[in-house]
Parts: sequence; structure tokens; C-alpha cells
Amino acid sequence: MEYRILIYGANGYTGRLITREAKERGIKIDIAGRNEKAIKSLSKESGFSYHIIDLSQTNELEKLLKDFDTVIHCAGPFSETAIPMVEACINSSTNYLDITGEIWVFEDIMKYHEQAKKAAIALIPGVGFDVVPTDCLSAYLKEKLPTATSLELAFVGSKTSMSRGTAVTMVKNISKGGFIREKGRIKNVPLAYDTKEFHFSHRNQCCMTIPWGDLMTSYHQTEIPNIKVFSGASIKMINRIKRFRGFKFLLAIGWIQKLIRRKIENSITGPADANLKTGKTYILGRVSDDTGRNYTAELITPEAYFLTAKTALASALKLKSHKVYGYLTPAQAFGKDFIMEFENVERIDKT
Repeated sequence: MEYRILIYGANGYTGRLITREAKERGIKIDIAGRNEKAIKSLSKESGFSYHIIDLSQTNELEKLLKDFDTVIHCAGPFSETAIPMVEACINSSTNYLDITGEIWVFEDIMKYHEQAKKAAIALIPGVGFDVVPTDCLSAYLKEKLPTATSLELAFVGSKTSMSRGTAVTMVKNISKGGFIREKGRIKNVPLAYDTKEFHFSHRNQCCMTIPWGDLMTSYHQTEIPNIKVFSGASIKMINRIKRFRGFKFLLAIGWIQKLIRRKIENSITGPADANLKTGKTYILGRVSDDTGRNYTAELITPEAYFLTAKTALASALKLKSHKVYGYLTPAQAFGKDFIMEFENVERIDKT
């Protein structure tokens, strides 16, 4: 029986990259979304069959999903779109994957764990750069130091622009401030709450804390109670963010959100192809325990969006033979070495 994959939101920046990856590898997929003009154009370009459907069309969506084994959900912001798709997947017994990095989305999907097990499907959010490499690195470090009580993750990439969907998600959530995990609980902190310099292989880089998905995923799979995630940033940017803290409430106002989202949709496309193919991302991870022992390792991967196209499609293909059910992180589903299966990925032990 043919194993069938559907990409929903295929006309978005990352959805197009995954569609292109499937075409280049000769893997048959179907594409779907609500933007009829864009989906039809992509179908003509790729040769893949298409479906026009909105997530609000619950019955039609469930009927469509029954014909597929796995869906790769690419239509963000996922805080608005993930749960309708998750519920449709459970009712149609279709595996659910997405490329979110929004921390609360992971927690929301986790609540469907038992329902997904009963439906004999997997729910694996974050099968892109958010959070495959960091999740795998966290699992690797936990194995190196099983007594770890603290985890720090930091990453920096080449100078590439973000996609439209990522920008919209950032604007939607920035009014909430920052987050870390402390003593097992998520703690709301100011933006750029902690800053420090990390020693990556290619350079030293100042980084600031960000509300990354690993505050949920790494905690769920390692049970390390104290977690901070950092992203590279210039001193100038960090100082600007700190000055902005007192005004972040403005971005929670509905009309301001709509204004900014409209501007993003009209101006942001995503990284250029040249940057996708030549860019690299550097990820450092460090665990420590209460006795002072620690372990550090680094991952060097291709550019984040380029990697996402590969890890998302590979995750869907793995579910053809990996019979896993319920909510899982990528490392739980496919192992800590999943990230090492991709070209131009290097893991370096620093300790």
C-alpha cells in the first residue's frame, strides 16, 4: 500500500522548500492550503496534486486526511493553526508533524498525547530547525552527563533573512516577553534577560536568551529542570531590545498587530537561494550538575531553513517504518543521532 504524505501550507516559504526537496528526491507528495492561486501555481511548478482547504472546514479536512498517512503542517502562526490540524489528524488517524518553534504550542499539543496513542498516530511538533538539532544535542548531552541539572543551548547562523511566517510569529509573541525554565517551571523574564559570550568553532559570539521551543522539548525528553536557550545578537541589538522592554505591551494591541503583520506580508520573503546552500548554523550545548561536573558539545549544520526542508521530509518518511504513537520530541521519536543522518552535519565534543 502506498505511503502518502501531505504538506499543508505548502505555498509558504518553508512549505515550498519542503515541496522542492520532495521533488528533487523523487518522493511523491500532495500539497494543500487555503490560498488557491498560490497552491495551484505550486502544483503546476512541482507536478504534485493539490487540495484547496481551510482549517475551519473541519469535516472536509478530516475526510481529506483519511487518505494520507502523515501530514507536515507548515501554516503558521502555529498558536492559531496547530490544534485544528492536530484534532483533525486524531480523528482521521493521520500522523502529525509541524515546524513550529513556539513554546506554548508544544505544550498544547502534548495535551493530546493519550488521544493520539488511542488513534495509533504520532504527534511530533518541531521537526525543522526548531527543534531537531537542539533536541538531538540535548539528548546527546544528557547521555554524557545523566546527573545534569542545568542545560544551556546557544546558536548562531550565517547572515540570512527570516521567512514571512517566522517574522509574523515573532511579532505575535514578542509582547509576552522572554522565558527560561527554572526548577522545572517556565519562568517569564524580560526580553534579553541573560546575555553572555559563547565560544563557537568559527568565532566568539555574544548571545541573549530567547523563548525557544527547547524550553518544552528538551525538558520533556531529558527532565533537566533548568534550561536557557540563547541566540546570537550584537551588543547594539541587545541594548535596543532592553530599551524596548517598557513598550512591548503595544504589540499586544490588536490593530498594531494587524498593521505590522500586513507590512511583513508585503515586504518579507525569506533567505535567498545562495544563502540557503552556503550558510551554516553553529549550535553549542552545555550541561552541568550540582557537583560542578559539566559537558559541552557543538553541532555544525547547514543553514536553518535549508536544514528544515530536509529534516521535516525525513521525519515524515521515517514514520513509514517507525511505529511510534502519542506526543514525542524528534529525539524521542528518532533518536539522538537523527541529526547526524544529514549531509554536512558535524558534532564536536568540547569537554
